[in-house]
Amino acid sequence: MSAITKVQGRLATSDQAAAMEHHNRIVDALIPRTKELGGTGHMVFANVADPMEFLAIDAWDAVESIQKFMGDPAVQAEVGAMFDGPPDVTVWVPREGWRQF
Repeated sequence: MSAITKVQGRLATSDQAAAMEHHNRIVDALIPRTKELGGTGHMVFANVADPMEFLAIDAWDAVESIQKFMGDPAVQAEVGAMFDGPPDVTVWVPREGWRQF
């Protein structure tokens, strides 16, 4: 079953260009491992009212893939370095039978 992760937190720096560069370096370094484990997409959002608030939605082919990836201490350290504290990471799966568009 496909799944997504929601990673949300406050950026560690108010310098948006530096935060973007840091994020992009992390993503570039983690793409091979992500794809190997079944990652299929990564989307990044900013809160319109608070640009320090970061949100990423990552798509996966299976919940088990997320657990392997996000359970890796090296991944946790890489991702966590972007934020001023531990990010809120939650896993979501589709609601079967619910109408979607």
